[in-house]
Amino acid sequence: MLSVEVLDQLCESDVGRRFVESPDLQAEVRIESHPVRRIVVDFIYQQSSRAMRIGTWPDSTLASIRQTAERLRNAPAEGASIRRPAVAVALSLRTDNSPSVLRIPVPGMSSSAEPPLLTVEAAFTHWRHAQLRSRKDAGESVYRSMCKDVLPNIGAIPLGQVDESQIVLLLQKIIDRGSARQAGCVLADLRQMFRWALHEGWIDDDPTAGLRKIDLCGAQEARNRSLSHAEIAELALRMRSAGLAHHIRRATWLMLSTGARIGEIACIRWSDVNLEARTWTIPAQYSHSGRVHVVPLSEFALRHLRPEDVIRRDSQWVFPGRMNDEPLSPKALGKQIRDRQRGTQIRGRSAATRELLLSGGAWTPLDLRRTAAALLADLKVKPEVIAACLDRVDRTDERIAVADRITQGMCREAFDRLGRWLESVERPAVQSHRMAA
Repeated sequence: MLSVEVLDQLCESDVGRRFVESPDLQAEVRIESHPVRRIVVDFIYQQSSRAMRIGTWPDSTLASIRQTAERLRNAPAEGASIRRPAVAVALSLRTDNSPSVLRIPVPGMSSSAEPPLLTVEAAFTHWRHAQLRSRKDAGESVYRSMCKDVLPNIGAIPLGQVDESQIVLLLQKIIDRGSARQAGCVLADLRQMFRWALHEGWIDDDPTAGLRKIDLCGAQEARNRSLSHAEIAELALRMRSAGLAHHIRRATWLMLSTGARIGEIACIRWSDVNLEARTWTIPAQYSHSGRVHVVPLSEFALRHLRPEDVIRRDSQWVFPGRMNDEPLSPKALGKQIRDRQRGTQIRGRSAATRELLLSGGAWTPLDLRRTAAALLADLKVKPEVIAACLDRVDRTDERIAVADRITQGMCREAFDRLGRWLESVERPAVQSHRMAA
């Protein structure tokens, strides 16, 4: 039998190793990456052809896992179901991110009465708190998607009664409103949830197993839009006549001059900027790659990061949001740019609905990162240096980490070259605007 001492001595070389605690209880060693990398052991209870995970060490103690296994062994004699034990947990969705727990059976319920079936809504809430909160956004994007498209349609249906046709019908509604890409994302989320429920022993079959994105939503073409040299000069002129907020113009130039993502730009803190060393350190919590990334700042980028008219720093954020203690929302940044390209005005939004529509067509803040990479290539920067500039290098290898220190100087030179080019494009636009004024 396993002991706590054996479990405490497990290391990464033991990953994949299996232990047999008893004929119906086995354990498997694996690595868990989030929120921190660690060794965990899953305990699987097997009865007949059904298997279910009943605990993970060290989150659950060995003693409690053994007690759960013993209870399940005695469950058939008590007339309870292994799939839905007599003492079950029903979770209901709440907006305060905390599960509401109801224990079954309730007083007065017969011990032989069947507990309520677990609904899709309750299963999603359990999945959200068990799995999604370790994600960078704590599962908020999946939560919004589920609340909009899934729960209103199948949320009240018992989890084990959902079939493939219901999933297809749900996805077809999303496709019919012109959101094929969103339908693919919803299918991916549902597949993860049902596979997790299958692993937990809550269902016998995954209703999404036979569905493919390409069959339902078609092939999704990768976006490859980048702005040409002429369009960047055009953008420099149009940004000043489009009524774009000053901080949005600054953020746009920073995206072009650093190749950073919109979410990284929106969350710049003054404490992460070293004005003397001309560097901006993107912490792992705000970095898309999940690791620290140091961006050398050109004089052009530094000027837009700290313009002369910004004197008071009464916020920790370079781009504060509506409330001074929170950062600018990437959505707010994107809306200002999108509203000036949509062609029709939305009530309460800008009337300049075509001012930022360039000769090459509509563009998004995400295209600016691709444009920065294209500009660096045009300036004869080596591909490996561009990858380091844009944080596309896998730094898990020690040799790459050493090479990064050498590449840092090359990145600074590349960004300085890019900054000088952007300066030559922006300066005529500023002069033209002043003459027009």
